[in-house]
Amino acid sequence: MVSSHVPAFGQHAKKPSAPKIGQSAQAHVRIGREQMEKGRYALAVRSFSAAIRRDPANAEAHLLRGTAYDRAGVPHAAIKDFTRYIELNPNDPIGYLRRADANNFNLDHEAALEDYNKAARLSPSSVSTHLGRGLAYAGLQKYDEAIKEYQWILRLNPKNVEALGNMGVACMMAGRSMEAMQYFEKALELETDPQWRAKIEKWTEKLLQEANARKAESPARKRPAGPVKNLW
Repeated sequence: MVSSHVPAFGQHAKKPSAPKIGQSAQAHVRIGREQMEKGRYALAVRSFSAAIRRDPANAEAHLLRGTAYDRAGVPHAAIKDFTRYIELNPNDPIGYLRRADANNFNLDHEAALEDYNKAARLSPSSVSTHLGRGLAYAGLQKYDEAIKEYQWILRLNPKNVEALGNMGVACMMAGRSMEAMQYFEKALELETDPQWRAKIEKWTEKLLQEANARKAESPARKRPAGPVKNLW
């Protein structure tokens, strides 16, 4: 708010003191947060970059700029910022988790798995870490390992819709069709996102078509023409 006070004639207004680096950086971080909430990731990146120019060791600004880059679909830039955050806060699992997510998005599942393991050591009960690690294992076609990650989550919360959907996919890729169907059905009972519902319904339809195709290919059992001879 602009002050309505006007200095008297001949009275010099006091020159405002220059803002401290930390305060100025935090102001840019606050603006960047507001832009992120509105989905304006390019503007958010600009604000976080301004904060970093004023305070290069501002860990929060690096973490948030990395998140904005990640959401904007620029994983390489995101990974660079998350790496800097990890250097500044090596004992905070969130840095490893965010970098792992970006690597997963970039299809570097080995690097992602390494970071998920580091995050798990720092925060063993993190559901996000187990979800991400399941995705990394699935990306590496280690479906049994992915299934174990989702089982861990579902033991804690049988209604975790993301774990249910991912479990269905992992079972489907592992050739465990009946289990996949069961998990997809449970996911559909809880999923509210129309895009994810459409995907799950598509996978379910695919499994049904494959099951019907297998039935059609299997030879039909015919009743013998004559009387069946008792063999015992």
